Amino acid sequence: MNHGAPLRKTILILLPSLRISGGIKEAIRLAEDLRERGQSAELVVLWKSKYELPCGQIPIHHLSRFATNRALAAVQFPLLLIRFLLFLRRQSASADRGRAALILTHFSTFPFAWMVPRFDWYCFNQGVEWMFVSKGWRRWFLKRFILATCRRSSCLTTNEYLEWEFEQEGIRHMGRLSIWPDMDWLTDVADSAREIDVVMLLRSGQLKRLDLYLQMLGLLQRAGLSSFVITPDVDIFEIAAPLSGTSLLRPSRDEFRAVYRRSKVFLLLSDTEGFSLPPLEAMGSGCIPVSRDCGGPRCYMTGPLRDNLIPLDATCQSILDHLQLLLSDRVKLSTLSELARLEFSRGALSSAQRRDECLAALSASLAS
Repeated sequence: MNHGAPLRKTILILLPSLRISGGIKEAIRLAEDLRERGQSAELVVLWKSKYELPCGQIPIHHLSRFATNRALAAVQFPLLLIRFLLFLRRQSASADRGRAALILTHFSTFPFAWMVPRFDWYCFNQGVEWMFVSKGWRRWFLKRFILATCRRSSCLTTNEYLEWEFEQEGIRHMGRLSIWPDMDWLTDVADSAREIDVVMLLRSGQLKRLDLYLQMLGLLQRAGLSSFVITPDVDIFEIAAPLSGTSLLRPSRDEFRAVYRRSKVFLLLSDTEGFSLPPLEAMGSGCIPVSRDCGGPRCYMTGPLRDNLIPLDATCQSILDHLQLLLSDRVKLSTLSELARLEFSRGALSSAQRRDECLAALSASLAS
């Protein structure tokens, strides 16, 4: 036994659940990257989900088997806090574990950090999360709680849009864990025949705006434009499938790519997005993004593509008018399709470099 060697710090990445979402994928990816760099990264999960992402060889600690919703979460939360403290007590009793560091991935995980002020905190900010609640005192309180936690932490972000948003609140970041789709989303040449006019990815959540998507599907149908719906949610699939030309439930990666290669436009209607990978993945196949100006897409909808950012207060009819004008111009479709692939390719290199720099800084900080 090496009595003189310091114990390696255990990095606990706190997640609300392992549900299928871009934010959870990025948190798991961060754990994988840290483990590849020799760090001891583990996941601590608050709630169970019906459909969960695989985590490979990463150790997972479930604080509960609870499924949850907003009403149940308030009741369950005190028990989760107690279980978290008991979990930490068991972990600290292990002779081969060093002091823990916490990486917080969602505002629901922030209270757990305040219970252990002696630990090092890192906030992995992937969105402007106070926007997740309705206006009023709830948003006011949540915003101040999030900002207070961020000021006590070392903060990480994923793109320049989020950096700007937090800098407006006086929060500086230690680095940018840039995210970008894998290069296998990029096609070499444009497809000459794209028979799908509009493809869209429908997800649950107040800010994902299922109501707008359903309204748009009706308008597209009446306008004679073809649509394709993709969703990971069975309930949404059953509602949306009759309104769309074609639909897919939880498609594979290859099925996603095949649909994007057949599609002219990817439509995003969220109220707010910290980044949103799906429009960017579609861009790799030359599918042109059209999005409400919800934040994150500004990072990659640049140059002429920026004209496809629609004001948040635009009506569905005005969005349809924009789509019809774009789809009627073959020259513009071809030009923007090529620009979409070029933007994808250009951003991939710079994103990888920024991520490597941030991971190096984070690893050094965790080792100190």
